[in-house]
Amino acid sequence: MSQKLIAALLVVAGLAITTPAVAQDDGTFSAPSSNPASGIRIESSDAGFELVTHGVWRSPEAPLPSVGISSDAVSRTPGATSRQGSKRPLGVAPSFRRAAYLPHVYAAEAQYGLPTGLLDALIWTESRYNPFAISGAGAAGLGQLMPKTARDLGVANRFDPRANLWAAARYLRQMLDKFGMVHLAVAAYNAGPGAVERAGGIPLNGETPSYVRNVLAFWGAR
Repeated sequence: MSQKLIAALLVVAGLAITTPAVAQDDGTFSAPSSNPASGIRIESSDAGFELVTHGVWRSPEAPLPSVGISSDAVSRTPGATSRQGSKRPLGVAPSFRRAAYLPHVYAAEAQYGLPTGLLDALIWTESRYNPFAISGAGAAGLGQLMPKTARDLGVANRFDPRANLWAAARYLRQMLDKFGMVHLAVAAYNAGPGAVERAGGIPLNGETPSYVRNVLAFWGAR
C-alpha cells in the first residue's frame, strides 16, 4: 500500500471520529458543546483549528444537595445560645481518601457506640480526610487533634491515621457522654468542653457555630 493511500485513509478515519466545528456568520468557528457521554470535547480557535480532547467524562456520582442547619435547630436546646445566620450550602465531592478510611470510621463508630455517620461527618469537616492536614492553631491529622488532647488520649504520632482516627472517636464519645447532646458534643470537640460550659451552649466565637452547622449538615445529608 502506497504512502499516499495510507495518508488518505488516516484523514478519512480522523474525519469519522471528530465533530466538525460550527461556522459562524463572521466566518470564525466555534466548538460544539462537550459530550461527556462520548468522552470527547472539541475546542476550536478563530483560525479554524480543532483540538479533540479525549477522556472527558461526567462524574458518575452527583454531589449531594445543598443543605444547611439553621441556628433555630440548635437554639431549641434548653440553656443553649445561638445566633441567627444564613444557611451554608454543603457540596460533597467524591473522595478516594474518604473511601479508603470509611471502613475504619465505621469500625470506630461501632467500637465507641457513636451515632452512625457522625464521626464520618466530623472527620470530613476537620481535615477532608487528609491524614497530614495541619491547622493554623497546630491541630493535626485526620481528626485535627491538638498536642495536649493527643497526649491525653495516648496518641504519640498524630499523623498515624489509625491512631488519630480512633482517638477522635474516643474523644467524641467523651464529649457526648459529658454533654448528652450531639450539637454540644460537636461544639466541644471544636472549641473544648470548657468553652461550651462557660457559654452555656455553643460558643459564639466566630468559628464554632459554623463548624457545628457544617458537621450536622454533612451528617444529615449522608
